Amino acid sequence: MPRKSDIARSAALLAVAGLCIFSVRAKVADAHAHAKETSDVHLLPPPKEVVAMSMGYRAALADLLWAQVLVGQGLRTMDRRRYDTVADMLDTINELDPEFRDPYLWSDALITLQVTEVRREDLERTRAILERGIRNRPLDPEVWRTAGQFLAFTGPGTLIKDPEEREAWRRDGAKLLARAAELGGDKGYAGWSAVASANILNRQGERDAAIRLIQRTLAVTEDDELRDRLQRQLAMLIGEQKVEAYKQRQLELLEISRNDLPFVGKTTLHILGPPFDTAYCAGGKTGNGKTMCHYVEIMGGRRRDITRR
Repeated sequence: MPRKSDIARSAALLAVAGLCIFSVRAKVADAHAHAKETSDVHLLPPPKEVVAMSMGYRAALADLLWAQVLVGQGLRTMDRRRYDTVADMLDTINELDPEFRDPYLWSDALITLQVTEVRREDLERTRAILERGIRNRPLDPEVWRTAGQFLAFTGPGTLIKDPEEREAWRRDGAKLLARAAELGGDKGYAGWSAVASANILNRQGERDAAIRLIQRTLAVTEDDELRDRLQRQLAMLIGEQKVEAYKQRQLELLEISRNDLPFVGKTTLHILGPPFDTAYCAGGKTGNGKTMCHYVEIMGGRRRDITRR
């Protein structure tokens, strides 16, 4: 049993400790209220070393870091301060899981849309991440479209003051948007990106490239509104007469598809090409070593023989 003197001594010590805490609590609370984090320190090692540290769980660690990036961005936005290490985190995530799609699609917003002023370094880091994305996901139209939009519009409109450099960024962005239109067809806004990229190419004097882009997009799109917009744009570039001839060829090709291959879509039909009589390919070779194949040419319903190696 504790003695009464021990209990009294313990109570006295607790009382003294309480008085000490109470005497400094107000000052500490006030200092804590005014103290704010102003910068971040990236504590992870270089990306390649993080890959080794993952011990094979690369995708799982990439998911964990991606969740941390999203939460961290929200917290820093609430605190009205910059997320200094977001680009480093994205580099690490890309190294862990190169085909992880979301970090590429959100990289431009995470790095450049912050509460503080954008720096030139931010543009370069964002461009590097997006270019890494199109290398790692070369058949993803959304990644190409995101990269193209950043290079063509968002990036040049912020810190790039040199007119020549700005136009170079926009030209590179237009080429990426053109590729997105080729890959995407009617998925999302990939087809509509052809409209903007064709305008950029035409303004920079690359008229032939703009025409080819519009024609390729017209060949695969199923969107009537987009088709009308592209046909008007094409008419401005090559003239009404040539547009009518192009539309007529497209209609005749569709007519053949409905008769011969009704189960094939437009994109597959353009890959296959017009039908031909295989009997003409069964003969021997001519004197110049070529085989004669009889193609049906989609021009006014005429037929002609074309030599093919």
